[in-house]
Amino acid sequence: MIFGEKYYGMLKKLSPWRQSLFSLVLAQRQYPNYALWCEVNEVKGGAKAYQKTLNTLWEFHKDKFNTIDLEKVLDEFEPYLLDDEKNDLSVGDLFSLDATLSLSSSILAIIMHEGEEAEMASRASLSGVIRQIEQSSEQEYTDEELREMESVDNEVNFQVELYELLEKSKREPELVDKLYKLSLNGGVSNIGLSLE
Repeated sequence: MIFGEKYYGMLKKLSPWRQSLFSLVLAQRQYPNYALWCEVNEVKGGAKAYQKTLNTLWEFHKDKFNTIDLEKVLDEFEPYLLDDEKNDLSVGDLFSLDATLSLSSSILAIIMHEGEEAEMASRASLSGVIRQIEQSSEQEYTDEELREMESVDNEVNFQVELYELLEKSKREPELVDKLYKLSLNGGVSNIGLSLE
């Protein structure tokens, strides 16, 4: 296991708004993966719906006195969620699924707050990085071998930095601005895709 139980245990202890923001940053960073999947599969309106959901969530966190109905936000995005019960999912489908898992985790952390949401987003983002490595080399690696790879190292460091920032910060608009900048990651997704 690349992230041990200790790390997931720490994520579980984060308050719901922190878990939501943790998931939101990972979802924003995976936006290029989802947008390119929509383009390839001609999912009309999908990328726009994902972006709109992201924007609404950033707005939700920026103003803690907002009246945004997140259940409605989730309902509106639901039609664009991939059916993960399908047996013939392509690799591209799985990258899209990771992105939508992170995005829905950000909403569920607030409306359900079961405490697993940040972990779900963390696992989704990391599994995309690993899948891309294994797909490009067509072989499987041990956790130790993966941990030595630059893209996995970058992912782990990104998530740990994100956790540390959230854990020590107060809920204020400045934090949301800082996280938003971090999430854009220079326009490059967790698997190195860019829309440029």
